[in-house]
Amino acid sequence: MSVVMVVEDDADVREATGLLLEDAGYEVLAAQSSSQALSIIQDRGDVDVVFTDVNLREDRNGIELAREIKARGSRACFVVVSGDLGWSDTPLDEDMRFLAKPYGRRTLLEVVGEACGRARKE
Repeated sequence: MSVVMVVEDDADVREATGLLLEDAGYEVLAAQSSSQALSIIQDRGDVDVVFTDVNLREDRNGIELAREIKARGSRACFVVVSGDLGWSDTPLDEDMRFLAKPYGRRTLLEVVGEACGRARKE
């Protein structure tokens, strides 16, 4: 079973995304902040995909969080999401994909499935 960590400061979005992923057979870990996500990554070396909002209300945005997780040696791939389409033109690392909000179930599962495939190859 692939492990996906959802990092989202909006509780409703975090819960809805987590439920969609769980229903599709993923093990879901949830974090409401970048610091909580880093703590989870430290304890869990088996995270395949980090699915993070870009606009987190803390010291790191989702892209900075992804880079910090990679710097700590994680093998995870990343999906960064935002409703602010200004982020869609931001250059991302090779193992990151951008997904615009709002996203539907089908798109969510396609993007996460593709990211899981990339994580397994590394």
